[in-house]
Amino acid sequence: MNKRVATFVLTALPLLYGSAIADVGVSGSHSATVSPDTHQQIQSQRIISAGNGITELIYALGAGDQVVAVDITSNWPPETRNVPRLGYHRQLSAEGILAMKPTVLIGTEDMGPPATLTQLKNAGVKVVALPLKYSEEAIHQQIVSLGKLLDKEKEGKALWASVQSSFQKARALADSHENKPKVMFLLAMGGRSLSVSGSNTAADAMIELAGGINVAADQFASYKPLSKEALLQMAPEFIIYADRGDGLTPEQLLTMQPALRKTPAGRDGNVIALDGSLLLGGFGPRTGETAMRLAGMLYGKNKPGFVSQPKPMGKAKHGS
Repeated sequence: MNKRVATFVLTALPLLYGSAIADVGVSGSHSATVSPDTHQQIQSQRIISAGNGITELIYALGAGDQVVAVDITSNWPPETRNVPRLGYHRQLSAEGILAMKPTVLIGTEDMGPPATLTQLKNAGVKVVALPLKYSEEAIHQQIVSLGKLLDKEKEGKALWASVQSSFQKARALADSHENKPKVMFLLAMGGRSLSVSGSNTAADAMIELAGGINVAADQFASYKPLSKEALLQMAPEFIIYADRGDGLTPEQLLTMQPALRKTPAGRDGNVIALDGSLLLGGFGPRTGETAMRLAGMLYGKNKPGFVSQPKPMGKAKHGS
């Protein structure tokens, strides 16, 4: 048996479970938002960032010194550990935010609830909710918008050049192969049923960016628990998973879910752990690098081999 069990990145968050991750591909819409089209610059402000992707971009643009608090999905770069955390970006508390005396709250259009955003606006806090879409173009637009908002347009151009280069490398690798691998993304939830990513999710977009085919995309949207029979019928050649952040290795996943061993991915050991925070709160500066590395694994350019311990991904090139 050709075992190529990989540990990609193993720091997913507990909030990947339940309703939080189940809706990861569904964008909300709130009235208490400020359109990025206004291009109002935010200079030397007290920023609260809601959503890991947005937080990473703010730090990558060199504005991390203006961040006074983040939501609990924001765990990168390491500097975020030095600022207070104010709850989940979809369940923000106006009281906790106002206690930090912020001048601006920046997040994506799925942050909320709407009542909290309205209360913050009434208290004089600027609320900037950027569109939440999962694509290469969406990342570009977020970098451009934040660059203008933070007066970091030069840094934004440099950041996008780096991210775009990674996307181009991933695309070139995928385009050099006629047959696209069938990929399944699932949430590893202990001994319970596995939830599989369908269409309209960040995971689905990540698979596409890496040049793979999501085996569940044509069958349902969002996340759905599947029976063992359904998993086997989909016959994924690669399985990518996000665990609860407790160091679940691919070998342990296959032991807990023995049905996965009967899939082509399980038989060949093509099981990859992904940092689930990369899928929460919008894509960020590491998305291009992640897509490139996944493409390398999917197409055999970077054969992972055996890795017995988690091996976290390094810092984003333009991280603070």
